[in-house]
Amino acid sequence: MVDRMDGYIARYIAILLVSLLPTVEVRGSIPLAFALFMDDASIVFALAIAVLGNLLIAPIALSILGWLDTFILNSRKAPALLKTLYLKILGYARSKASRINRYSLLALTVFVAVPLPGTGAWAGSLIAYILGIDRRRALLAIELGVLIASILVISASILGVELIKRIFML
Repeated sequence: MVDRMDGYIARYIAILLVSLLPTVEVRGSIPLAFALFMDDASIVFALAIAVLGNLLIAPIALSILGWLDTFILNSRKAPALLKTLYLKILGYARSKASRINRYSLLALTVFVAVPLPGTGAWAGSLIAYILGIDRRRALLAIELGVLIASILVISASILGVELIKRIFML
């Protein structure tokens, strides 16, 4: 019984770690959950771990980016060229963002919700930070996008499993 539980815990940890990986996130962790818990009642818990793990990314990423910004701007150890380049890039991006500010939250939600590599909570957090979107509003948009992406990936995974069962008469 203990060995069986250790196997479950290892699989749950694997799903959590995959859900935290940039570019993989729910696009990889949800199919992994289906693969590891296909005929098990624990699939619901495994899916919850995949989604919750991905929901943790935005608050962590936005905090790290805020800390990094403070470090670059206030540190005496950061090279002057790095500070100048950083401020120019950030200033340029935020000046362009003022034009799309009206639709930025909707666009951010849709960007995160599209389950393709490079469009997830990590990229959404970086975009929100670069565009200077308010942290609370950015979190709301990113988390909503993660939930939509999760629903899409779960639906696609279930459909894929059913198609394979029908094709191969399993």
